[in-house]
Amino acid sequence: MKGSIDLASVNDHAVLRQVLRSRHVSHDQLCQFLQLSGHYWPRRTLNWRVQRLVEHRLIVRSDLSFVSGVRVYALSERGASYLIGKGESAAMMIGSRANHIDENAVQHSLDINEIHLSVLRTQELVSWKCELEIRSQNEFTGARFAKDYDAIITVNTGGRDVQFALEYERKPKQPKRYWQIRDLIEKETHVECVLYLTSNFHLLSYVSRFFERSAKAVYFGVLDEFRLHAFETKVMDSRRLVTFPLVSALQGNSR
Repeated sequence: MKGSIDLASVNDHAVLRQVLRSRHVSHDQLCQFLQLSGHYWPRRTLNWRVQRLVEHRLIVRSDLSFVSGVRVYALSERGASYLIGKGESAAMMIGSRANHIDENAVQHSLDINEIHLSVLRTQELVSWKCELEIRSQNEFTGARFAKDYDAIITVNTGGRDVQFALEYERKPKQPKRYWQIRDLIEKETHVECVLYLTSNFHLLSYVSRFFERSAKAVYFGVLDEFRLHAFETKVMDSRRLVTFPLVSALQGNSR
């Protein structure tokens, strides 16, 4: 009918699902995610597909005021409602502020996307459970993680699957909050270790001191280095005495 949209079950679903899992995603990042998942569309085809989803209010587009020319997408409640019917964990998007365009939240999502893309390019990724899926699992099932991590990542390294939690810090929190986070992480039973990435080394130094001699293995690294080197990134543990490649730590925690 005039004014309606005929959603192609595979292609449109791929776009909507990626926007859902990213929370906020730039146009370039969306293109990279789709290409790495096997959708080799010409750029104009992706532009057309995204534009029609925006026009029918399934996704919301905004421009970052502090970065000229960067288009960012988030899932609308209409888009979330559609994906619920397709079996996606989108129920928590309804009536929430999860897709609210807040510059800090948007930039946090974009940085998480860069981490995700770096892992995808290694071709070692087995699964990536995004924050929304973790929150849904924690809210609606008995198989709870200790906290709502930014991601739960499973990679195949050294011939074995290794699962770890990801936490990313752009801005410092109050000390009380880090003590609370440490307490939660030390109660975690579903993952062997936690990777804590920060936006710069000074913040890494600040955050890591709250996890000295943690009962749970926590490794600290810097975002820009991870974007360049992925699992070869140099990290340090909670003792902060030496640095070593992340892959060594992950293989040491293989099951």
